[in-house]
Amino acid sequence: NGKPHILEHAFEAEFAFVKAWKGDEAGNLIYKGTARNFNPMMAMAGKITVAEVEELVPAGQLDPNEIHTPGIFVQRIFQGKNYEKRIENRTVRTKS
Repeated sequence: NGKPHILEHAFEAEFAFVKAWKGDEAGNLIYKGTARNFNPMMAMAGKITVAEVEELVPAGQLDPNEIHTPGIFVQRIFQGKNYEKRIENRTVRTKS
């Protein structure tokens, strides 16, 4: 159209390591909370994507409407163990 433009390059990674809440043996992943910010994008950008999941279920057990990353983007998946759930505790000043 004759107008100047800027080409923005896409994310690119040899390896992408992502952590998901739940996944199936086919590599489909579901994330919880803020893990949905960049994990799906990086899983798609990696040439080889390795996914660690808290819960691994048989293929076909996940609701297709809840899947955030399709298994086509995941080459390796494993279930992690011994998670330490770190939660920030809200502290407020006592009334004076």
